[in-house]
Amino acid sequence: MHFSWDLIRSFQAVAQTGSLSAAARSLGMAQPTIGRHIDLLEEALSVPLFRRGREGMTVTARGEELVNIARQMADNANTFERLAAGLEENYSGTIRISANEVFGVILLPGLISAFMKQHPGIDIELAVTNEASNLLQRDADISVRLFRPAQNDLVARKIADLPLGLYAHTDYLRTSGEPTSLEELHDHAFIGFDRETSLIQAASDLGVRFSPGSFSFRSDNILTQISAVRTGVGIGVLHKGLASNWPELRQMLTDLPLPQLELWIACHADVRYNKRVRLMMDFLSENLKKPYAWQTI
Repeated sequence: MHFSWDLIRSFQAVAQTGSLSAAARSLGMAQPTIGRHIDLLEEALSVPLFRRGREGMTVTARGEELVNIARQMADNANTFERLAAGLEENYSGTIRISANEVFGVILLPGLISAFMKQHPGIDIELAVTNEASNLLQRDADISVRLFRPAQNDLVARKIADLPLGLYAHTDYLRTSGEPTSLEELHDHAFIGFDRETSLIQAASDLGVRFSPGSFSFRSDNILTQISAVRTGVGIGVLHKGLASNWPELRQMLTDLPLPQLELWIACHADVRYNKRVRLMMDFLSENLKKPYAWQTI
């Protein structure tokens, strides 16, 4: 009995994500195609591989026997793809870069524009996400991260330390006053995250207790937080390099020892010798030493 790899790949994706729609998104395919693959595989095996319900697709006991094998096959396929990419000797082609909102929207477009003018044969795909892209599964060729990469088999370079500060619009400070201590932020319109807890943890490390209710304005979208500070909603944490380009903002509590962000770039070891990837890694390493020089907003 012979099974197409497409059927097995669709099975593995549905088993991993729990739904046809999520599997389709992860594979870049149409949902009906994924559903047809599952139907064909079940028909060929004469056993149900999933239970369909309102909560999605749940692997049956018979299906569970195949999950690990399908996952190993997917890992091997990803490894083959990475190794093949690493063997390419052509400068033309596509590079996929993953970055968070600040870099993906505000900083990298200007830098990528300069790179593409120098290398017109290379196309760029820029994935903007605050989640760490899985370089093992080739979610991206290169990832720009604000933390030290922890995945195995990565080649990572630390580029710079990025200091943070507390900022507010001068109009807000004119009407609401300026805090003189971290504790006084409780008396101000403080801008923070909705569900993400890093800011709460950072304050705790400085000896001040915050909770989600301490933030008058909450959003897990960093660009929204930046916009809220720039429009006078309240006080928020910004990259000092970003804020220096907006004269309407003023930094407060300048002696506050806020943690710095670490700027790293990473690629998988299998593709580090790919000419395009190496070229972009070197370009980013050099030009992101002063990342805010490429600010576009």
